[in-house]
Amino acid sequence: MATEDRRRWEERYRSGRRSATEVPSEFLRAHTHLLSGRVLDVAAGAGRNALFLARRGLVVEALDISFTGLRMAREAARAEGLTLLAVQVDLESWPLPRQRYDAIINIRYLQRSLFGPLRRALKPAGILMFETFLIDQQTLSEHRTAAYLLQRGELRVAFSDFEILVYEEGLYQTSSGPSYLARMIARAPAHRPD
Repeated sequence: MATEDRRRWEERYRSGRRSATEVPSEFLRAHTHLLSGRVLDVAAGAGRNALFLARRGLVVEALDISFTGLRMAREAARAEGLTLLAVQVDLESWPLPRQRYDAIINIRYLQRSLFGPLRRALKPAGILMFETFLIDQQTLSEHRTAAYLLQRGELRVAFSDFEILVYEEGLYQTSSGPSYLARMIARAPAHRPD
């Protein structure tokens, strides 16, 4: 599966269908003030969100399966004089470090097996920002697989031990067109047994 995913994303970035100049998530832009310190961008692609955060002085680590996408992000960062750590990983097998990040953003990517590792990778009281597609997205795009779509309320339940700061679900007009999305910003517990 990982090899197939890597091949698909490499082709997509090489074809120019994705670039580091894409507009960052509207949700991220609206709530950037909640993020500080070291931030992890999960499935960063060509860095549209990671670069946005680096421009604001945050220390950003970008993870993705696509070398080409990350190279685009690094080149854009270098051209702007920004610092960006970009690491090619298979998120299905790469272990996230424990309590390393002040914030983690997970935009337009769903891997349920990461819920636990994301939780553990946050420092106490760290911020998790999550935005991804709802099951309703299938009504807009026949190319969406149900396994990669959230059920309504799923994020809230998955992170019920966190303090939910923002939670919204519905149909939103985004820079890439209308999308059914779940959006959440949550604060990790200040004291955890791990």
